[in-house]
Amino acid sequence: MKRISLLLTLIILSISLVSAKGKVSYQGEVDLGYSYGIGKSASERVNLHTIHGIKVGKYFSTGIGTGFDYYYNFDDSSEAIVPVYLNLKGYYPIAKNVSTFLSCDAGWGFGVTGNIDNDNGLTITPAVGIVWGVFKAQVGYNMQNIKNIDLGKLNMGSVQVKIGIMF
Repeated sequence: MKRISLLLTLIILSISLVSAKGKVSYQGEVDLGYSYGIGKSASERVNLHTIHGIKVGKYFSTGIGTGFDYYYNFDDSSEAIVPVYLNLKGYYPIAKNVSTFLSCDAGWGFGVTGNIDNDNGLTITPAVGIVWGVFKAQVGYNMQNIKNIDLGKLNMGSVQVKIGIMF
């Protein structure tokens, strides 16, 4: 009970400090992407992700993301993973409705198909991008650890391109 109380106190204090530094508002995102597999365990995949969180002023946002990654060229089969991650973004405004950003997703992937273990492994995606009004585009590197029933542990790397909307 003490740990829960301490955690809630830290969350409330963090929100209060963040609120004091700038306007805090809800921010949602929906992205559609393609990841081109690179490296020893290369596999292409299609991505559909959503992030929901807060934007603090003009320069920072954070949120919780999830989605669906469909590996369609994986060891002569198709596999799917649901990532759940924390997203952090830092923005640099360059015009009234245009900003560049640096982004990082860090979390865990969960297998939802037969040959992939349910509790998969670490996923990390650093990226750079641009926001123009409500539209966004980004390029990054996605790393997903996978536990395949037949092949064992794999580190799946890919260059990822996403387009989306922010609301």
